[in-house]
Amino acid sequence: MMINPSYLDVWTRPEPRLPRLKKWLMDEVWTADRFHQCKDVPSEYLKSGERLVNDMESLLTAAADSYFGELTSAERPAKTIADFFRSNENACVVVLDGSSLRELPKFLELAQRSHRPVLECAVGCSAIPSTTEYFISECLGFGLPLLGPSQLVSNRILQGNGIRYHFFQNPNESQHINDVPEPTLVWHRFPDLRFMDSTASSADFYDGIWDNMDLVWQRTVQALPASRSILVTSDHGYVFFGPGLSDRNLDRSDRPLKGKRFAEFPAEEPLPGEEPGLFINQAKRLAVIKGRYHNKPQAPNPSQSLYRHGGLSLMEVLTPWLLLGPME
Repeated sequence: MMINPSYLDVWTRPEPRLPRLKKWLMDEVWTADRFHQCKDVPSEYLKSGERLVNDMESLLTAAADSYFGELTSAERPAKTIADFFRSNENACVVVLDGSSLRELPKFLELAQRSHRPVLECAVGCSAIPSTTEYFISECLGFGLPLLGPSQLVSNRILQGNGIRYHFFQNPNESQHINDVPEPTLVWHRFPDLRFMDSTASSADFYDGIWDNMDLVWQRTVQALPASRSILVTSDHGYVFFGPGLSDRNLDRSDRPLKGKRFAEFPAEEPLPGEEPGLFINQAKRLAVIKGRYHNKPQAPNPSQSLYRHGGLSLMEVLTPWLLLGPME
């Protein structure tokens, strides 16, 4: 990575880095302008953007790795879904499982085509580790245990809070959503379910993700009542591990995790020792891969997917937080 002195000075000043990183990701990396510079080819946009993020993370890890502490701050998450519902009466939330800041230009384009004004375009956070189950427990804000999204269909805690819940599994699935004066939570397993496929082994796979977002948006956001505000967000992002986009200095950091991106340790089992490639949460007895490391699960047929989540990196932890107004 070629770094000019002024650039290095900006990012290594002794000040909070996360606000500047969020702005950089939204204003310089994952933008419609850069997408057009890539000739509107999603896979090229993905690869070139990931190189930028990889270079930035390499710089910060070497010279200013305090941003990891900001990503894991005890005060997070700053925003929960429950908080949003409390301050936005009868609003709707659409969780697009596994969507990331990369898709923000697509979301903004779809919002314009849906005639919904953008009231806020910001950055949210996953749980740590960056998984769906931990997001449901920690970031929905309803005091739920570790659950999968399908288990929320008949959940009494959501029902007790007056939340109507719709769960979508496939992109072409459609449901009728009644226009009743109640807060509504919609959860769609796209695109995360696709990334779990072992065929997700190239950047070209991302072209299909980008194109299928139109149908998913139509079946979720556009199916919601026109008079409601809608928050479009995600439970976690993901990191793309193309050639040269994994920090080989972290090789074998996952050995205490048995090849996983995170692991929970029972009380009778000692936690791993402190090392550069691991984030340790003593209270939760958790250890999480820290940084851009493409680990290979220890399994008979490990997935070859280049799209991963569950660890601690910018693109896994930072998520879209897009508030749309009623249709105009």
